[in-house]
Amino acid sequence: MFRTLHWPADFDRRHRFLLLGRVSVVKAVDFGVGLTLNSGGPFTETLGGDVYNNGRGRARPAGLGRNTREGDGFASLDLRASRDVKLGAGKEARTMTLGLDGFNLLNRVNYGSYVGTLSSPLFGLPVSARPPRQLQFSARLKF
Repeated sequence: MFRTLHWPADFDRRHRFLLLGRVSVVKAVDFGVGLTLNSGGPFTETLGGDVYNNGRGRARPAGLGRNTREGDGFASLDLRASRDVKLGAGKEARTMTLGLDGFNLLNRVNYGSYVGTLSSPLFGLPVSARPPRQLQFSARLKF
């Protein structure tokens, strides 16, 4: 009998949740929300040496598949407020949309990549992070 092995892809996430919405609470302003949550991504545990003498140095411990370790999850709350402003009158009127966006408003640290080398003092620790809280102002002219 054959046994099926599951080795996740680099982009594999076991759980994902995405909420997107838009509402006009008052006539003057539109509000948008984006909430993204997902479980941690996989990374590979390696020995940190060329034990098979193949010049690659990416040997895994015996019996361990690729991407069998899992990092921390991801969470981000994004909000947008925008308003249309009419410039001029009649057929020649133009509309300008002014917007304020906030990304990762809770300023949560979302780690990117992890050290999977057993011989490293940083084994299992994150070595990069995704962007912190960011604010963005935008203006768009429609004609």
